[in-house]
Amino acid sequence: KQVGMSGGCYPDSLIGSIPNLYYYAANNPSEATIAKRRGYAQTISYLTPPAENAGLYKGLQELSELISSYQSLKDTGRGEAIVGTIVATAKTVNLDKDVDLPEEDAIDSLSDEERDNVVGSVYQRLM
Repeated sequence: KQVGMSGGCYPDSLIGSIPNLYYYAANNPSEATIAKRRGYAQTISYLTPPAENAGLYKGLQELSELISSYQSLKDTGRGEAIVGTIVATAKTVNLDKDVDLPEEDAIDSLSDEERDNVVGSVYQRLM
C-alpha cells in the first residue's frame, strides 16, 4: 500500500493494539519516513552499526607474520631462510597472480636488496 493501513485492512485488524517491533538498519533516513507512512513506525535512532576492520584471514595472516619475522631477522642473517617460506605462502594464497615472485630455486641466489624488494612487494600487496 502507498499509505498507512486502515482499520479494515487484515494485517492491521489482526495485530490490533499489540506493538509490532521490527528492527532494521536504516542507513538512509528516507527509509524510516517510508516505514512511518506505511505502517505506524516509530524511529528510535538513525545510528547505523559501526564498521570494523575485518583483518586478514586464512593464509594471509600467516604471511603477515612471516613478513614481520623477516623484518626483525633480516639483519641477523636468518632472514634468508624466511624468504623462501614467504614466497611459497604467497603462491599458496594466489598472490603470485598480482606480484612478480621469483622461482623457488632462484631464491637462494637473490641479493639482500632483491630479497627486500620481493618481501616489500608482497607486503605492499597484502596491505
